[in-house]
Amino acid sequence: MIPKVSVIVPVFNAGERLCQCLDSLTNQTLKEIEIIIVLDCPTDGSDKVAEHYASKDSRIKLIRNKENLNIGFSRNEGLKIAQGEYVGFSDHDDYCEPQMFEHLYRNATDRDADIVISDIGEDINGIKHTTGFPENSDNFRESYLRSLINGSPFKRGTHSFDNCNSIWNQIYRRTFLLENNVTFSDNRVVTYEDSLFLIKAYSLAKSVSYIPETLYYHVETGENEYRSYSYRSITKVCNYLCEMIEFLKGSGDAYRQEISNSVFQRIFTSLLNELHFKGLCAFFKAMRQVRSNISLITCIKSPKPSVRLTFAKRLVLKHLNG
Repeated sequence: MIPKVSVIVPVFNAGERLCQCLDSLTNQTLKEIEIIIVLDCPTDGSDKVAEHYASKDSRIKLIRNKENLNIGFSRNEGLKIAQGEYVGFSDHDDYCEPQMFEHLYRNATDRDADIVISDIGEDINGIKHTTGFPENSDNFRESYLRSLINGSPFKRGTHSFDNCNSIWNQIYRRTFLLENNVTFSDNRVVTYEDSLFLIKAYSLAKSVSYIPETLYYHVETGENEYRSYSYRSITKVCNYLCEMIEFLKGSGDAYRQEISNSVFQRIFTSLLNELHFKGLCAFFKAMRQVRSNISLITCIKSPKPSVRLTFAKRLVLKHLNG
């Protein structure tokens, strides 16, 4: 029997939160699922926990990476063996409501959708927060895509298209991903791999459906990767921006303003990241690295920025042009 949904879970050192994650997946009301656990060389015993769950539930498949691939390429390993009509993703320390994949799958088949997206849940010290999207959008896919490209900052507790970049609150038609070669970049060298995946998927999708339900909860631990130096390192950020620009070349000037905003915002926060973690010398070294990239400098300078970026943009351009 072909599973209706494949759920891919990369696992590194998940600690005690792995059990909550796997309990929430094995207890889904949609029984026709497969759970693909990609063991990315954990060292804390997470592999033993995964093996224990697999021994009790035949729907669980284990993949063992020979080397540490990080989350992006680990998800790709899961995609290689997935059999479900649709594919979803879970982080190893998050959890979802028992009806999540039943509701998403039902909506996907009713609407013949390539992608179905729901609201975003966060669990911060046991307190749950919900963030969502506008329900009455004339073109949800296009509005979501523009915000993705723009790199808009997340606004907790609102209903806005600023609130994208999360892949876990969605499912994707597997054949759609395969036919369009939508996979994850290597986040050992490129950051924001989720955003790149989503930009590709939403650019190519013919049908996107939104259901205003909170079904997945991202657990905020204070130790999440996006708080680390590596997540916003200037090299990884520049690699992300260049890959995004290259992918969107075929769109002409359709997203010119959004690309410019994204390049500026990402570089600005990355420069602050260099200053915060590495100091003044690293900051000026990063400035020189950006200045040498003609493609990025052109994108920063081209369209007019939004009002909230004007001062910061002038500040950065002063240094880049100096």
